[in-house]
Amino acid sequence: MILVLVGPPGAGKGTQAKLLCSRFGIPQISTGDMLREAKRAGTLEKRYLDIMDSGGLLPDEAVIGLIARRTVEPDCGNGFLLDGFPRTVPQATALDELLASQGGRRIDAVLQLDVPRPLLEERLIHRRTDKRSGQIYHLVYNPPPPGAELEHRADDRPEAVSKRLDAYDAMTAALLPFYEEKQLLHRVDGVGKPEEVTHRVLSAVGRSGSGGE
Repeated sequence: MILVLVGPPGAGKGTQAKLLCSRFGIPQISTGDMLREAKRAGTLEKRYLDIMDSGGLLPDEAVIGLIARRTVEPDCGNGFLLDGFPRTVPQATALDELLASQGGRRIDAVLQLDVPRPLLEERLIHRRTDKRSGQIYHLVYNPPPPGAELEHRADDRPEAVSKRLDAYDAMTAALLPFYEEKQLLHRVDGVGKPEEVTHRVLSAVGRSGSGGE
């Protein structure tokens, strides 16, 4: 089972990714996590480190190279879930070519979590992190305990949230139609309790053999 999970910041991808991976016994591959780990391990070329340090986006070949190495590891034998990649049509095309080169592998389903923008903004803007534990709380839905040392991350502040959502919309504008045409895209209502969304996601995966919605 090879899955691609897409959705804007605040859509709940992290929660659903963990549940899906547990259900199907496959690893979650987050490009963000891989890049941070490569940076810590010193395995990323200096030119790419410089781009990361300046806040820029790495070229596609750098990210595809990391994915190529990760997806041939033993725990990916039964598949994997990609979180945060691809985000553009060229990346999606490169991913298809990579999978084809690995013995004809291919994506089983692309899952898009749909959440209205006002709710995304509410989820993100009210999010706080405990500096000591790293635990993430929400001032409305999951309030922190007394005494928590809270931090409001820069990218969760209103202006940054608006820019992040605009950037996501612009970047994926062509990606979703690309997968829809391939009958791989399943749009899932991401509003509700996590277990309700999980039920919808699993239903969509179950329909993946019969094409997109």
